[in-house]
Amino acid sequence: MEINLFSQCIKELIVENDRVDVPYLGTFSAEMMPATYSDRQTTIDPPYRKMSFHKQPVSLEEGRLLLNKVCELAGVSMEQAGVELGWCLSRLSSELEGRKICKLPGLGVMRANARNEYYFVPDDKLDIWPDGIGFEPVSMKLSEKVEAAGSDSGADASERFGVSHAQRGSLSETPESSTGQPTTAPESEPMPEVKPEVKPEVKPEVKPEVKPEVKPKLAEFERVMEPEPEPVFTLRTIRLILIVLLVLVVLFIVASYLFTDAMSPILDRLLYTREELELLRR
Repeated sequence: MEINLFSQCIKELIVENDRVDVPYLGTFSAEMMPATYSDRQTTIDPPYRKMSFHKQPVSLEEGRLLLNKVCELAGVSMEQAGVELGWCLSRLSSELEGRKICKLPGLGVMRANARNEYYFVPDDKLDIWPDGIGFEPVSMKLSEKVEAAGSDSGADASERFGVSHAQRGSLSETPESSTGQPTTAPESEPMPEVKPEVKPEVKPEVKPEVKPEVKPKLAEFERVMEPEPEPVFTLRTIRLILIVLLVLVVLFIVASYLFTDAMSPILDRLLYTREELELLRR
């Protein structure tokens, strides 16, 4: 059994029934949908029957309606129809598990998601409601244009002949007086003067005056750019002097430690007299 025959059986059955049970696969169902507006609310779509699929366990006895239809179209026995249908459904299930998609000609597409759940996407041109033949979408813009054109044509004719709607009714009727003579139509009232619409005066925007930037003179620029004189005794100079003094003190201490014995006679002569030196020697 080919997939085309399976799709034909489902389509013919769903036209006459609200549900078609497929053994070991699920159920195709159809429900009426009311007329709806389009996405932009410019068109009224007519009512239609919507077809969907629900995966659920279905026994062979519940799918007897489909088996009878297969026997009718294929011209085989009930047992052979069951074998052919089982082979077709096994191939459909394998395609859904592997490729996640299987096309049903004339109906739509069967798909499967990651959780191996089946769902049906009907074809855009699928029609399973014979009573809805001839229903066409109604455009809202077209009806509005027709009404506007009719009202505009009547208003233009009235303005062209200078007759209002009330005056057209009074002229169409010619009531007779008690004497049997027709009464004269009342004189038309003068049309009110139409005053021209006075548009408010638009004042131009007054942009604030932008003062040009005053550039400094050459003398001021030179004064700003001239570097300030550095002080004589900067922090760097003071540090250098302190380092030199520290080095001299260190050198003096080292020299006094090394040359104490050699320098002692000279120091004694400078510090003591000869008598004091003789007393010290004793």
